[in-house]
Amino acid sequence: MSFLTGAFLFGALAIAAPLLFHLIRRTPKAHYEFSSLMFLKPSPPKLTRRSRLDEWLLLLLRALAILLLAFAFMRPYFRTQAELSLNDAPQRHIAILIDRSASMRRGELWEKAVQEVESALDDLEDTDEVSLFAYDEKLEMLLAPEGADSVNRAERRELVREKLKELSPTWGGSNLGAALLGVAERLETADDTRQTHAALQILLVGDLQSGSQLDALQMSEWPETVRVDVHAVAPKTEGNARVRLVETSADETDDAGPPRVRVRNAAGSDVEQFEVVWSDGESDRSRQVSFYVPPGESLVLEVPAEHGAIAPDRVLLRGDGPGMEFDNAFYQVPAIQEQIKLAYFGADRDDDPEQMRFYLARAFDETPARKVDIEAIEGDAMPNWEFDSEPRFAVIAGSLSEAQQKGLDGYLNQGGDALVVLRDDQMISDLGKWLGGVVSTEAEPASSKQSYALLGSIDFQHPLLAPFAGARYNDFTKIRFWRHRRVSLKEVDAATVIASYTDNTPALWSIERGKGTLYVMSAGWNRDDSQLALSTKFIPLLSRWLELAARGGLAAQSYVVNQPVPLPPAEGKRSVKTPDGEVQELAQEETTFTATTVPGIYTLIDAGNETKFAVNVADAESETDPLDVGRLEQFNVVLGAAPTQAAQLDQLRQLRDAELENRQKIWKWLVVAVLALLGVETLLAARRSRQPVQVAGDLA
Repeated sequence: MSFLTGAFLFGALAIAAPLLFHLIRRTPKAHYEFSSLMFLKPSPPKLTRRSRLDEWLLLLLRALAILLLAFAFMRPYFRTQAELSLNDAPQRHIAILIDRSASMRRGELWEKAVQEVESALDDLEDTDEVSLFAYDEKLEMLLAPEGADSVNRAERRELVREKLKELSPTWGGSNLGAALLGVAERLETADDTRQTHAALQILLVGDLQSGSQLDALQMSEWPETVRVDVHAVAPKTEGNARVRLVETSADETDDAGPPRVRVRNAAGSDVEQFEVVWSDGESDRSRQVSFYVPPGESLVLEVPAEHGAIAPDRVLLRGDGPGMEFDNAFYQVPAIQEQIKLAYFGADRDDDPEQMRFYLARAFDETPARKVDIEAIEGDAMPNWEFDSEPRFAVIAGSLSEAQQKGLDGYLNQGGDALVVLRDDQMISDLGKWLGGVVSTEAEPASSKQSYALLGSIDFQHPLLAPFAGARYNDFTKIRFWRHRRVSLKEVDAATVIASYTDNTPALWSIERGKGTLYVMSAGWNRDDSQLALSTKFIPLLSRWLELAARGGLAAQSYVVNQPVPLPPAEGKRSVKTPDGEVQELAQEETTFTATTVPGIYTLIDAGNETKFAVNVADAESETDPLDVGRLEQFNVVLGAAPTQAAQLDQLRQLRDAELENRQKIWKWLVVAVLALLGVETLLAARRSRQPVQVAGDLA
């Protein structure tokens, strides 16, 4: 016989109570003299008889009732012949997920993480299966869960130790959410394939810094069968400072002042004094600027650079805590002002606010990175761009002569981009054939401020308007078009309509001409035509045209680690020189460069032309404050370690015992026996209480 709750056996100790109460004889403390007894001879108490059990039968019944009651509370049951073994409990499959992002370069964090994994391996049960994953921005599977059957478990643990020796932190960011979901999915898939019904657990080892990305958890449902056991490691000192260059806004010029940098000091830091200096990688290129930043705050300060034969390309932070130098350098391609030439075909004056050229000339202010010169071309003249430098972009605001049309055809065929603005029906008549067959559908309506058109259909997938696709920028309803030309594109081959008015007539479309692109608008940005020049979309739209026309350059000069760099069309043999001096050859058909694995200055070499671009550590990786693990529970992630196989076996036994006891219900018969004993005891006690009282006789 077994018992479900053996602790109630201590309740049997209550049997001592009836024995104790039965043996206690309390001598009356108070004495009262009765006059009728004063003539009797007193007799002393019989002390030797007071410790004797007088009613042993009653005492036996009461003690037996207490024993049976304690026995009933112990929930007795009879075991069956079947016994449980370890094979009856599901085994555990533990996937070790180790963080190897850039923040793990701090101090001794990586060594601590490896020790944590090895300690976890030592604590595993013999039946536990193990697999190994590592993550930064991407999840890397080092030992797959699918092959657990093919290798001995002890050998797999040795494989994990060998893989750990080969790992090291990268410079990438930390996409924790995607990594957790990826491992959970692999665990579930492997378990479904093998039909093992194992207890699935992820052993997460890392610094769990607050800059970890968790967005993926919000977009997917976490599997309930997978637990996450968090083993966070922390450096000796929590402080970390970072430096970033403050971007210069587009409307700032060279006179805006020296470069500004922002330094942020982490909360809990015990370091407050820092120095910032410009460097070219070999020596300092500016005086060292000292400053004070309290923990948890940031400071923006000016750090003038000294330009010499070699321009400084990085700003360095000094004074950070030991082992926290991983984000103390920010790289930037030395600023070289780009000279951009823009051709304008039209008779407008640049000082006439009623004309388009007036707004075009004022849209491109000179900045440290760009200077735009507008070449006005009036009359029938056509520059010889074969000898002169070609413009990056051409705006056509009037009818063209045959020579101009021929010259622009050659410009477009060689890869130039141009924009034609149809300002009246005469332009449609003069240029309709050159534009591929554009015809006017009706006479131009009279100007009226009471009637206007809006853009009704906009293709934000087109490269020209893709930057406006976001919710904050895609509202074009505030731009009113007082006049626009209603045209038909039925005769135009391969015309791509980018935007249309609410009356479904084309507003903006593009035509591929040779290697170049010809854009056409059916309304201008002068006051009589529209409010486009006064809207916030005007300058970004013109800038976007210049970006698309710069086919031979990179889209940007600053990227973060592991971010793909879009490559311009190849002009010849191409290669990329990495910050450590390695040269990687690129195939002609490659459109992106993905080996941005370390921060620094890269150089794209295309047909002898060199273009530099900078790669930096992601800003989020410098947010090293500890992540609140409770945020994982907000995404329904089940935290905690899965029970061991022995613990699961013990749980199974308890469940089986509870089921047996519930089925047998022996305690009910014991309670019936207790009630029967109490009934007999009551009858016996009542009988003893009715025994006749001995008559003392007449005292007189």
